[in-house]
Amino acid sequence: MMADKKAAALLLEVCAAASTLVAEQESIRKEAFRDGIRGAAKVIRNRQAAPGSALSELFTGDGTNPDLFADELAKIAASTAVTVNDLRKLRQKVNAAPEGSDEIDDEIRRIYYSVMSDRNPTSADILPPGSPSRSLDVATFVIEKILREGWWTLGNGGVNTGDKPVGKVGLTPAQSSKPQTAATAPLTLLSALILTLIESSKAR
Repeated sequence: MMADKKAAALLLEVCAAASTLVAEQESIRKEAFRDGIRGAAKVIRNRQAAPGSALSELFTGDGTNPDLFADELAKIAASTAVTVNDLRKLRQKVNAAPEGSDEIDDEIRRIYYSVMSDRNPTSADILPPGSPSRSLDVATFVIEKILREGWWTLGNGGVNTGDKPVGKVGLTPAQSSKPQTAATAPLTLLSALILTLIESSKAR
């Protein structure tokens, strides 16, 4: 009986140690990702990216300001976790906006990197320069990277070409999604994404 108690106690200690190790690895991995983003910002700011590399391709496009992009990465590396309340506030802001804005862009980037840090991100997951709330290309990049196995649609809600766009986003093939609309196509997709993230968070 005494041997059984000792074995049980030892097993509990091993389980506790394993749980602590897993938690520490998660923290270490997230900090490593933040360090990677900081390193990318430094490389871009100093123009040290090797030609043909993933980082080089991110800021060699026409009209791209490498310093602004480096500043964006540095801000992301210092950002905090995103809460459901943050998502709700941002969704209201997106739905009310007549057009995209830098403020919305900053919040979308924060959400994006918060999601990416929970995975095993690489340099390929660094957002390209541009405005998620103004560029459909950047908005779809954000959505497709976050979704992985999900889906999205974007169309027109009526017969008139002037009608607002309508978008849907699902994190999984089976997930249903409420149609969302906003002033522009990028904002519409972002609104649909944020709503899906909110609904997914409530279901956990």
